[in-house]
Amino acid sequence: MANDVHQSANEGQLVQANTVLQTKIDAKTAKPGDPVTAKLVSSVHLPGGTEIPRNTLLIGHIDQVQPAENNGVSTVVLTFDKAQPKDGQPIAIKSTIVGIQASNTVFNPTDLNPQLKTLQEAQSKHGFSLTSDVQGANSGVLKADGKNVNIENGTEFEFALAPSAAGSTTTGN
Repeated sequence: MANDVHQSANEGQLVQANTVLQTKIDAKTAKPGDPVTAKLVSSVHLPGGTEIPRNTLLIGHIDQVQPAENNGVSTVVLTFDKAQPKDGQPIAIKSTIVGIQASNTVFNPTDLNPQLKTLQEAQSKHGFSLTSDVQGANSGVLKADGKNVNIENGTEFEFALAPSAAGSTTTGN
């Protein structure tokens, strides 16, 4: 039983990665483009042999944000697209959020596959829903009904990671 779990991709080029959020997310004050980071709990091995060491930061940003107005729906859309090792060059990644839990919660293993879609209902402890799709462009959409999405740093995120499809990425739209 090692603390660093080295995982390999067997199914659809995806690996599971557990992280701890390093940035508070609050729909009331967040703006598109705001940075968001999460730290890897254990090392992961991407397909092709790239190792992302424990304590690497997954770097992301807020794509869209809508605060709750008049008890309406609050929405935050996140994209994590880079891994930044402590002593190394950034690594381009494709990431999908497949679970969000309060700190010190044990994740149930996710069946990672290229068609994976996640729907985490709002009745969970944190009070917001998560929807994500491995095929989607972003990492996940968080929604809360009647209140703002508000996630404290220290919250645990579970990701499905893959190498970035560098050949299919476009810029400048």
